[in-house]
Amino acid sequence: MRLRRWATLWCALLAAGACTSPGKGMVALEGATLIDGAGGPPKPDALILVKDGVIRAVAQVNEIKIPRGAERISLVGKTIIPGLIDAHTTVERWALPRYLAWGVTTVRDMNAPGDTGYAIKKDLDLGSVAGPRMFTGGPPIDGMAATLPGASAVAGDEEARQAVDQRAVSGADYVTIYTKITPELLRPIVDEAATLRLRVVARLGKVDALAAARAGVISLEQLSGVVAAAASDPTPFFRANDIYFAGLTMEEASWGALDSATVARVARALAATHVTIVPTLVAHDTYARLDDPALAQRPGMTDVPTDSTNRVRTVSTLLQRGGWRTAEFAAFRRGRGRQDQFVREFKAAGGVILAGTDAPNPFLVPGASLHEELVLLVAAGFTPIEAITAATRHTAQALGADSIGMLAPGKMADLVVLNRNPAEDITATRDIAWVMVRGRLFQPDSLRAEWAK
Repeated sequence: MRLRRWATLWCALLAAGACTSPGKGMVALEGATLIDGAGGPPKPDALILVKDGVIRAVAQVNEIKIPRGAERISLVGKTIIPGLIDAHTTVERWALPRYLAWGVTTVRDMNAPGDTGYAIKKDLDLGSVAGPRMFTGGPPIDGMAATLPGASAVAGDEEARQAVDQRAVSGADYVTIYTKITPELLRPIVDEAATLRLRVVARLGKVDALAAARAGVISLEQLSGVVAAAASDPTPFFRANDIYFAGLTMEEASWGALDSATVARVARALAATHVTIVPTLVAHDTYARLDDPALAQRPGMTDVPTDSTNRVRTVSTLLQRGGWRTAEFAAFRRGRGRQDQFVREFKAAGGVILAGTDAPNPFLVPGASLHEELVLLVAAGFTPIEAITAATRHTAQALGADSIGMLAPGKMADLVVLNRNPAEDITATRDIAWVMVRGRLFQPDSLRAEWAK
């Protein structure tokens, strides 16, 4: 009798297994045009199968069979792109759902003070809060006295190496250096980082871009150090960066004095070093237009908390600290064409450009500003597909994150469903129907309703 009961139970279990739908827990996205991040042309009538946060298959509709029990979502007339990656941010907690609402599924944090970056990344990884994937270098390493609150100020070789070691122990994804790092401090930082297999990314001030790239820096941020590399004597730029805003003002104003041949020469020389560039054109463009009242109505400003201390809204503080007036804005505007030319020449020479924003800062809205950056990259000479690739696959590669940045089998299910095709009009990246991160779907309107409570 006992044997018969076990046999009956075993048969029941087998029968239950046979009834389990093979597509249980799977989502089938059907019929959209696909821009997969590889840089190729859009693919019509795409089918993407997602399960457990991973892309299981990418094909055309009717090319493969959708498993029984899968949730089928028709996306006919829409376009799917990889989740966007902002390559230059300072991550703040209030901004996390804003990134998702704007289709930014990964952020590269550059300036989080103290342990803030590590703490936010941990919460995101654990799923304690909804937001993008996050990579961080922890607090920047700077010279004496550090420009940013919470940065590590180092004065010599041993302190520089210890600062790198601390980041390795804390779980930093790379090492960020800031404006007061000199050539003497750069050498031990790059050497120690190489020993620990950490990459060094730099917002330069006292080292020119070519010297930093040749020393082993793998990513140059915000076009820093480029005008110094173009100068016959870079010393005035290095001295100006004793004070951050004096250095920033001098760099921004000096672009307009460069001639076309010099810009092309420096761009080609930098491309030959294989360094990547994060130009943050949207930040430079914003500096040049801070006297334009229309900036207060730029896309995304309604997503920013009305707290007067929010960095996106503290424009008067920036103007006061920079001492910027009509003459400075005019000089910054004269330089914008040369900045665009540099980006165009660098790309033409084989250099890799990453899309980043420097948000949040005055009028630089987390998430929304990345779409402004894509528009500016296209205006500088990129095709829409090239601009999207700069905000997806190329940044993923720079992060050493092979599982994101493209839509292909085995990759993470981070993607954006658009109502229009950005290959035809880059502004279509803003027209978002759905966002998927880690295989979970979000609607921008639902996210906005949630943070408005």
